[in-house]
Amino acid sequence: MDTKLLEMFQLQEKLNRKINENWRKVRTKEDFARATWIECAELVDSLPWKWWKKQEADLENVQIEVVDIWHFIMSYLLMDYTPEEAVNTEYITLFKKGLNEDFTHLNVSGEYINHYLGETDRYKKIIFLAERVAEGFLKHNLEEGIFFFGLLVRNTISLDKMYLLYIGKNILNHIRQEKGYNTGDYKKKINGLEDNRYLFQLVSQVEDKNQLEEKIRKTFEEIQQ
Repeated sequence: MDTKLLEMFQLQEKLNRKINENWRKVRTKEDFARATWIECAELVDSLPWKWWKKQEADLENVQIEVVDIWHFIMSYLLMDYTPEEAVNTEYITLFKKGLNEDFTHLNVSGEYINHYLGETDRYKKIIFLAERVAEGFLKHNLEEGIFFFGLLVRNTISLDKMYLLYIGKNILNHIRQEKGYNTGDYKKKINGLEDNRYLFQLVSQVEDKNQLEEKIRKTFEEIQQ
């Protein structure tokens, strides 16, 4: 697990530098906190919470949003730590506790824990967890936000799949930057389908990261012509 976590932090550092070599000087923790809670809202919107209309759960997009949230949580931590330091922080210990449903030695609201344990509806549970992650980052309470993110990952996607999807999204983000994402030249929708959806399909077809980059780059070169 630690090897995969370190690799993801290292890749996120590299991507942030590609976007802006001096990213720590031009970005703030507030930027990444805001990006985190907005991605949480997008995750919630993928589930049937609107009582006034019929909605279908989009669990594929839920997993994509979980990976997007992880990008910004890592970037928040990287404001203060190197990748090697970040994986050894108490914050990542709390993330692992969430992954393992370990409720020992926590400074987290007991009411929240009881709500989580008592909720039997899967979608309501996922929404509750996403809201707790958002709340944690709105308050800049990283301990709580990251612990509940661990629980969110546990209830939506395995760590191994999150890792593979993150690797794929990282490759896609590099392609986006290379193709003019920050200048408005990149086409995010291709043949009516968002690039994230193509990515999800590609990640589902492979078993390890070594097959990913060639497959993703080849596919996106073909579909963007």
